[in-house]
Amino acid sequence: MTGQQDMNDRDLLDFPGARRLRDAGKVAPPSADAVAAALAAVRSAAGRVEGDGPAVELEWEPVDAVVPVRTWRRRLPVLASAAAVVAVTLGVAFQPWSDSGDVHGSPAAERTAVRERTGTGTAPYWKVRTFHWNRTSDETQKPDESYETVWLSRKDKRGQSGDGPVREYSQGEVAGTAFWIDRNPIMWDELEKLPTDPAALRARLLGKATGESAEEGLFNGIEELLAQSPAEPQLRAALFKVLTGIPGARVTERVKDSTGRAGTAVDLDADTWRLRLIIDPGTFHTLEAVTTARNDGLSWGKQKLRAGELLLRTTYLSVGPAWEAPRPSPRT
Repeated sequence: MTGQQDMNDRDLLDFPGARRLRDAGKVAPPSADAVAAALAAVRSAAGRVEGDGPAVELEWEPVDAVVPVRTWRRRLPVLASAAAVVAVTLGVAFQPWSDSGDVHGSPAAERTAVRERTGTGTAPYWKVRTFHWNRTSDETQKPDESYETVWLSRKDKRGQSGDGPVREYSQGEVAGTAFWIDRNPIMWDELEKLPTDPAALRARLLGKATGESAEEGLFNGIEELLAQSPAEPQLRAALFKVLTGIPGARVTERVKDSTGRAGTAVDLDADTWRLRLIIDPGTFHTLEAVTTARNDGLSWGKQKLRAGELLLRTTYLSVGPAWEAPRPSPRT
């Protein structure tokens, strides 16, 4: 190694924890929560999106502009430090001086990471964070707004509103976690057995139900499956096709939700309401569910609404596998 190269390496590795990082070697793969915490730390350093809606973490996007070499030389220690946060947390050997800049881990860990990005893998829980906006019946009162975190497993479902106590959610008469299509429960363990052919999947979800109420139930049930279930990518793609094939459904591409995330909107008129789901077309996860007034003059408590006015909105801030869930709080 030349003296100049040695100096460059020292410049790039001039950040806290560099020695530990180089000496770390290969270790066991991290938990999903550790990965999320590491990414959150890096994204927090880059900034957050601010607006009228709920706060959402920034997503990384490629930069097409050509950046002068001198500018990159100034940025490299900062980038190496940010990468170090991820690498130390993940417990992998990261070499910021290498040509590729890859994170190196065992093949088994890489396969686990890929599965965790698309399904539960071996994680026992599926964690969903949402922001709810509800119009009150009195126009003089502010809308109800709340954050909620839900943990689902094969056997139970528990949730927390804001910083409140963790409560068990009732599953009704079924034993275990069910995702409801109208009155038809789809159990957690049934997900991997569902057909991925759209026609067969629609028939399985609806059963013998027919009519407008059945189609509305199918619409709402697919929202639940795409938003709160650990369905694998092929099933998600099939569910999206069934959703867009519902009679009367209208599809609009490149629509933004209340946080600014882009997705594909699917609208359905249901009685006096207009239902909208905004779906990420890459992952087929639900970004947002919106209910608006369909016609002018709709009564909502003491209010008379105009067509298009917002009634309810659920924004899905994050979804994914989790290794742990808090225990329900004791009831007082």
